[in-house]
Amino acid sequence: MTAKWGSVTQAVLRMLEEDGPMTRAEICKQLGREKDDIAAVVTRLHKRSPDAGKRIHVTAYVYDMEGERYYPRAVYALGDKQDAKKPVADQLAVKRRYWERRKLRLTANSVFNLGLTRRQLEARLKQQKDETE
Repeated sequence: MTAKWGSVTQAVLRMLEEDGPMTRAEICKQLGREKDDIAAVVTRLHKRSPDAGKRIHVTAYVYDMEGERYYPRAVYALGDKQDAKKPVADQLAVKRRYWERRKLRLTANSVFNLGLTRRQLEARLKQQKDETE
């Protein structure tokens, strides 16, 4: 069953007015809708149109999506204001996170670590990290 035209748009605008600034993921979660549906509505609201103008703007960027890819996610709020600037990626931090994940993945797959519990493995990794510093 499809929603009536504009009902999702009105729900998003009402939610931003009542609850304040939110990311797309938070909007999806509260409305219980698919990411693609909400992304299309938010993009349309964010673009300047001849009829309605720009109805929402980006107030900030956050990195708080646990279990997801690590990149800045826009936080939207009501109003036709200047968007916040997207932060520049820190390439050294990106490489550092990559090598830490890779090292953990390779260490955990060692034949000598197969019999260890997760706590034992984490303790061993912490000990190795302390020894190298």
